[in-house]
Amino acid sequence: MEEDFTYFEPAGREPEEPGRFVSIEADLPALALGPGLASRPLVGTNLLASFVRYEPGAGAPRHAHEEEQLFVMLEGEVEMELGGETRRLRPGDAVLIPAWVPHSVRSTGGAVYQLDVFSPPRRALLKLLEETLPSAGGSRDSGPEKS
Repeated sequence: MEEDFTYFEPAGREPEEPGRFVSIEADLPALALGPGLASRPLVGTNLLASFVRYEPGAGAPRHAHEEEQLFVMLEGEVEMELGGETRRLRPGDAVLIPAWVPHSVRSTGGAVYQLDVFSPPRRALLKLLEETLPSAGGSRDSGPEKS
């Protein structure tokens, strides 16, 4: 018996581009964001996913940006300050950071792995990608396609 799932609708038009499968470690370039902090960005049309690794004690200083950000903890533990409030985050915790809200983050001990999703794609990360890999040009082709 087929159920009606309204969330899972059929394609209403032709795709604008194909989807891609990537291996984060093998296909995405590692970009240094600061001491002990590295990102592997996966760039889409309207969003950018950044897979971020922190060495013990590393962090991002207080900053703000125009892009909306979703911060998701995958491994380790950090302390994050968001708009004047500080919290300890562990795997399974997430933070929604609206445009221009000041925030900072630092590892509270061991290594950390987390995911950032930016919409629209974070301009500063696109610029760093272009400077690091000029052939990528900050485009969505920052990793090889898989079939």
